[in-house]
Amino acid sequence: MGGSERLVHNLAFRLDRGRFNPSVAWLYGEDVLQEFQDLQVPLHHVPKKKRIDFSTMRRLARIIESERIDVVNAQHFMPAIYAYYGCNIVAKKPLIFTAHSRWEIEDTPLRWRVAGGSLLRRISASVGVAPDVSRAIQCVFKTRASQTVTIENGVDIDWFGQQKDVRGLRSSLGLADSDRVIGIVANLKKVKNHLFLLEAFAKVAEEYGNVKLLVIGQGFAGHSDNTERDLCVFVNNHRLPEKVLFLGYRTDIFELLQIMDIFCLTSVREGLPIGLVEAMAASLPVVGTNVEGIRDVITPNVDGVLVELGDIAALKDALLHLLREPQLRRRLGQAGRDKAVERYSLQRCIREYERLFLSVVDASVNR
Repeated sequence: MGGSERLVHNLAFRLDRGRFNPSVAWLYGEDVLQEFQDLQVPLHHVPKKKRIDFSTMRRLARIIESERIDVVNAQHFMPAIYAYYGCNIVAKKPLIFTAHSRWEIEDTPLRWRVAGGSLLRRISASVGVAPDVSRAIQCVFKTRASQTVTIENGVDIDWFGQQKDVRGLRSSLGLADSDRVIGIVANLKKVKNHLFLLEAFAKVAEEYGNVKLLVIGQGFAGHSDNTERDLCVFVNNHRLPEKVLFLGYRTDIFELLQIMDIFCLTSVREGLPIGLVEAMAASLPVVGTNVEGIRDVITPNVDGVLVELGDIAALKDALLHLLREPQLRRRLGQAGRDKAVERYSLQRCIREYERLFLSVVDASVNR
């Protein structure tokens, strides 16, 4: 799951069931992730088959009416546009739009900035997952400050703070007790920039013998930004198959974080990188690129390390320094854990969404 899927899953699972009865709808992809099936909530696949698909809008409207939905929270811009018809025109229900990155806002074509902005100014609220994202919503779509709120994503602090016996997992992955492990959790897409990490790791492996890299995430066949093949070619060409382990899609992220010594995220850009926050909550030292989203989470040399995008030598040096300095790893890991506890609690995130949902419903009823 990506960050937006993780947020939807957390909301559906953790909203106070004494007050909320969640349902989940999605537009793209027929297959349902097992995690969502396990929620045992109503699931609605509403396929979008055309560039502008009015039948999708009508189907969403029917679901909103037949399921007696009181408020819709649309993740990303186009789902918000498609939900607008059902919420604002047919059922007259509150609609909340959540944006997950500045770049998804700024990449909106001009015609949609104008048309979409006009619609978004008529919905109940827009949410940015970070202050920078909220500012982008206001700047691009001209929403009012009073209509735009920031709710930073959160992680289960207690869950990621546990210690678990992962010797069996290490053994199943072929990791020796002496191996030091660097990990990345991100789907294999161009924006995640795995190749930058691999280029630096190849140089790290030349100087530090017992190091392995875990690449957790999957590519999507047929997608133009799928990098899986290119990454595999690089690993084979640099004789790294025994050093780099492609683990694909995994549901045991907590356990995998437990066997890492360093977490690294080398994206070109991010919104609020939930995988990075999870690593910090697990007390891992983190290394990230100095780009939007990541630099909002990491304070350099306090709770992590930032390197400039594309600077292979700097990334190699940062990883080697951490590999050779266990005390530094512990210090940065503890500081990252402290920040996650203070700022990125999932409980805080859920409570803020609950208050927002209730406030827009109350406002709608009182109109």
